[in-house]
Amino acid sequence: MDEDVWEFIWMKFHSTVAVSEKKILLEALTCSDDRNLLNRLLNLSLNSEVVLDQDAIDVIIHVARNPHGRDLAWKFFREKWKILNARYGEALFMNSKLISGVTEFLNTDSELNELKNFIKTYEEGSAASFSRAVETVEANVRWQTLYKEELFQWLRKSLTH
Repeated sequence: MDEDVWEFIWMKFHSTVAVSEKKILLEALTCSDDRNLLNRLLNLSLNSEVVLDQDAIDVIIHVARNPHGRDLAWKFFREKWKILNARYGEALFMNSKLISGVTEFLNTDSELNELKNFIKTYEEGSAASFSRAVETVEANVRWQTLYKEELFQWLRKSLTH
């Protein structure tokens, strides 16, 4: 999606009053392959007057699910954790949803180490959510180690036949 399309959707998002339509449009904005637009949206999500607090979590998670934005969301999460935790820390479900949503696709040893180092610094009351996140990332790393090459070989073989 180019910037013109993104801007069109952004304007539609602001002009509609239907909550369900707003959610769909906001999710559509996270589907861009333009990293600058994804980064812009992440930063806009911090402004409660632009993106409702409960929708900001969905923005961050959907950007994390976008292959073009996964690392942006992970970096944003770490850099803005104090703000996010202050906003959602009391709502344990929201905080847990945010933590699992941003970390569920991390799958490298370096990302696992980043997560563990981050937890050492900022765990503050979300120990169970962070513990589950570490288990998930460890499982992702194990899967990558055990099956990634085998999967690629199978795909190559399947595509050549």
